[in-house]
Amino acid sequence: MTKNHNRVSRLAHRLCEELYATQEVATETSWYEALETLRAKMDIQIMAHNGVVETSSKRKRLIRKHEIMLDYLEKKYGVFYRNYDYDASLSLRNPNLEGRVWSCWWQGIENAPDIVKCCVESIQRNAGKHKVTVITEKNLSQYVQFPNWVNEKKRKGIMSLTHYSDLLRMSLLAQYGGLWLDATFLCTEKIEDALFSMPLFTIKRPDYLHCSVAQGYYANYSLGCNIDNRWIFRTLRDFYLHYWSQNDYLVDYLLTDYLIALMQKHNKRIADAFAEVEPNNPRCDDLCKLLGEPYEGKKWTELSENTGLFKLTWKQSFPIEKKGKQTYYGKILQEYYP
Repeated sequence: MTKNHNRVSRLAHRLCEELYATQEVATETSWYEALETLRAKMDIQIMAHNGVVETSSKRKRLIRKHEIMLDYLEKKYGVFYRNYDYDASLSLRNPNLEGRVWSCWWQGIENAPDIVKCCVESIQRNAGKHKVTVITEKNLSQYVQFPNWVNEKKRKGIMSLTHYSDLLRMSLLAQYGGLWLDATFLCTEKIEDALFSMPLFTIKRPDYLHCSVAQGYYANYSLGCNIDNRWIFRTLRDFYLHYWSQNDYLVDYLLTDYLIALMQKHNKRIADAFAEVEPNNPRCDDLCKLLGEPYEGKKWTELSENTGLFKLTWKQSFPIEKKGKQTYYGKILQEYYP
């Protein structure tokens, strides 16, 4: 009963948040357009639960949602974006913290689900000379410091842990550069040294899906830059801080993706940096769909042919065996469990 009650309470809370966000969007656009965004958000939820099937009608509604949300953000915060000092000096370098792979598991890896332990182990095996640093609640202050008001909003639940983590990745890259990978990335091949000298890196699969305004051209769970391009993530961090300094609600779950799109609109150098990222890891999401299925060596080879980073999930349970055969999840545990 308690579990069901908590679930109902959480759903009720999320519904209230979305209705409030819809009202806020209407203040800068119109009620008709705001309700269009709400309908598209419902499409995304249905697609997430029933399988990602993007029909032409859904695609049209999703694209329209992105147009409306970008218009809303531009009308409400455009002055800040236009007046922002994109050429401000970078923070002082810290050579001891450069060239790292960054990830995060707030409770500490020792308390993480097995699939997360496997993913972090796979990253560590393939990072070569690059140190892998996993941020936790205990070591956070060693690397970044947030304004007191940010921590207070997180403590009160105004800013969720997910979006606090978004701010973390922006801040780390803004200060030190390097590569951010979510703790649910399975890394199956060596991370190339050249990636750490690239002006910008993100997983890029053009025209992938339209659930996000990114449409596969970037992904906020995989971001990186060299030391000279930290300013790109300083800009994103400052956009993000400006939003939360003005608000006690989240207007859209994919706020970070919208802010990346707005950065590109307002600064050609940022747009060019994202445009120059070569398409990569096209099968990034495909392994996750197979985790509970019987393992097939041929299929694994096919998936790994041009993809070395696979985004998995800890939010579902998977069997180690199915129909007497080891599953992909079982194979991952066998190969990577630390």
